[in-house]
Formats: sequence, structure tokens, C-alpha cells
Amino acid sequence: MTEGNGHVIDPAGEARRALQAVVAAHGTQALSNPVIMDEICRERLGGLPGEAILIGTAARSDVPVLLRERIGREGTYGAIQSVAATLAQAHALDLAACLWVVREFARALGFVASGGTQPTARAGSGPVSGAGGLTDRDDAMPPGGAAPPGGPAGGVPAGGVPAGGVPPGGAAPPGGSAGGGPGGGVPGGGVPAAGPVPGRSPGGWVPSRNVLGIAAAIALVAVYLGVAAAAHVSPFLAKTVASSTSQSQGNVGNSSPVGSPDPAPDPDPDPDPTPPSPFDTLLNMIPSNVQGTSNNCSNDGTAFGATAVADCTGLQGLAATAIIYYLFSDTSALSKGFSAFLTKSDFPASAQSCTTNNQFSDFITNCRNTYTSTSPATSGSIAEYIDKDNDPVIVSTDNKQLVMAVLIGTNDENLLAYWQPLQWINS
Repeated sequence: MTEGNGHVIDPAGEARRALQAVVAAHGTQALSNPVIMDEICRERLGGLPGEAILIGTAARSDVPVLLRERIGREGTYGAIQSVAATLAQAHALDLAACLWVVREFARALGFVASGGTQPTARAGSGPVSGAGGLTDRDDAMPPGGAAPPGGPAGGVPAGGVPAGGVPPGGAAPPGGSAGGGPGGGVPGGGVPAAGPVPGRSPGGWVPSRNVLGIAAAIALVAVYLGVAAAAHVSPFLAKTVASSTSQSQGNVGNSSPVGSPDPAPDPDPDPDPTPPSPFDTLLNMIPSNVQGTSNNCSNDGTAFGATAVADCTGLQGLAATAIIYYLFSDTSALSKGFSAFLTKSDFPASAQSCTTNNQFSDFITNCRNTYTSTSPATSGSIAEYIDKDNDPVIVSTDNKQLVMAVLIGTNDENLLAYWQPLQWINS
């Protein structure tokens, strides 16, 4: 697929294979886990930063859940279009890029049949135009050049089109004419205008000049893309592909040489963005009113098994005067980090429940519980205690985003009221 700016997305199928590897190793639920997806992108897609950012954004937006919700009422491909439009609008992304990443998530989830891993070229029944001959469909032309459904039984002969465009047995020497005599064919080694090709029975199928020309155009585009991919040209510009295809179209049906080569790519392209770091991923989960306008949140390294820590202090207008966020790689690390933090904070091993009539209605010193929220949809653990400075503290986890937050305030009831609607983290 080609993005709106002309960049060919995932030309060698590396991103598709990375998604399949994640599902094979962790199950389909990993596609909704931004930490796992960011990690696999860093490991396997270092040379595809744009694709890595799209995959991370799709995971943080929980594309698998959106697809499952919409497929029942919109159908598979309707749901893919709808979710891609939602993703593009929510994150100001290119729609074509969003269509690619949503379709690849659908493929990894098993909603779309698996197929090839590279954009392919195929011939249609009409002339080639621009980049329209390029598609990333899974029903590409089979090896050997078989004709598309409804076409002649013989299709394009296996092994490709002969150099002169004339089937074996019917070639004429350069500058001569086919058919055995002057005027019997098209000058320059072309296909004879009428009559059987020498060496074939009159009833046999003879490829027309138009079919051979289209096949030659496809071969030219395929060779160009292969050379560009081997040379690591990035990005593949849509206008370059269109130019090559257009030149080929102009030569369909005649023996004139291909025109002048395409202009060289931009010698100074914009650098590709780098994949987000764990700290950047964590910052995306912290509300803007916590980060403030003066960068309240600083990188505090790693602790308690977290991959990133953000220390947000000097908060204004909130019940919490400080919040420390910890990002973990999986639910097991999150649970261990929660317990390790409480142990270091001298939290008692035997703590009472934090709820009253199954509600977090009061701040209860030295209590510990689990919680479940429907809006936003998440779950986790919570503990409440008074620290050594006599300040109320709430420690809680968000299992969906693998984050632990330590909220420190001055008034225990106000702090609990701030925690309850989960305003301390982006859903």
C-alpha cells in the first residue's frame, strides 16, 4: 500500500511478520498491549519507524476491540474502513496509512485471510495507468504468468515475455520484419499485424501486442520496485512509480525505446521519525493537566522493575500535589512492582479492605483491594496509607495500560475523590 505522501508502506512485509510473531508468542491480546508492541517494533522494525509508530498508535487505541465491536454490524471490510477513519481522525494520521495498519491488525487477528507480504503488480483488462497497476491484494497473478479469470486459457507464456515481444519461432532480426518477407509484420521485431505466427498452428492463441505491452509494463514496474527495495531507497515516491508506469503505457503496442530515466530521488529527504522510547510512551498516558505547561514530569529512570518512571511534581489545582508514574512490560511485572513498592514503603503485610459496602467511599489507612471500572474499562489494585510526612497516599495500578501511579496529597478524602473517576491517567 502507498501512503498519501507516496511512501510505500511495509514493502518487504517485515511489519506483517512482526505482528504474526507477536500473536504466535503472546496471543491476540498482545495486539492491545502498547508496551509489548513498542518492544517488538524496537526489536524488529528499526528500519521502518513510520510503520512502528502506526502499530504503536493502533495498539494504544485498542484497534482489536474496535474491530470486534464493528464487524458484526458493518462486515469485515466495512469495519476496517470505519476503524481506519476513526484512527486517522483521532490522531491526525494519513487515512491510507491507517487503512494499512488496521487491515494488518485484522489479518493478525484472523479476520482477513493471510496472504503475500509485498505490494504486487498485476495486469488488468485495460491499459496501465499511473500507480493503479500496483496493489497489495492477496490474489496477485500466480507464478508463470497465468491469465486472470475470464482471460485466454494460455495466458502470458510461462517464463515471461521474450525480449523482442515476439513468441519463440516468430522473431525477426533487428530492423527486419516478421512473417518471412517484407511488409509481412511490424518493423523492428514487433508482432505481425495479421496472419499466423511462423512455427505455430493457425488455430493456436497468439498474444496480442496490447497484452504483450501490458506484460512488459508490469515487468518494468516490478524490476524498478525490486531495485529500489534492494538499494533501500526511502521513501518510494508515488510520482516515481507513476512516471515509470506512464512511460511503459506510452510504449504499449509499439517498439520504440523506453523514454528517459526517472529523475533521481531527493538527495536530502526528511529523516524518518524514530520509534518512541518507553518514557515517551508513558508520557502519552499522563493527562495534560498533570504534565502542565512547564513540563512537570521528569524522567526518573527505572525502579521496581518498571521500564520507565515519570516523576510529576508541583501540580496546581489538583487534589494530588505529586504523582509518580511507573510503566511495566507486562501484568506480571506490574503486580510484582506494586508489591515491591508497598514493601519498601513499610506497608503492613496484613491490611484491611479499602471498601465500605463494596464502595471506595472513605480513605482507609493501611488498606488494600482490587478494583474494576467500566468507564473507562480497566481494572487493577489499590492501596491507601499515610506516609512518614503525614501525607495521604494512594497507590494504584491500571492493568490495561500496565501503569502504576502513586498519588500524594494533603487531604485524604479529596485525594480519594480525585482518584475515583480515574482522572489521573488517559484512558
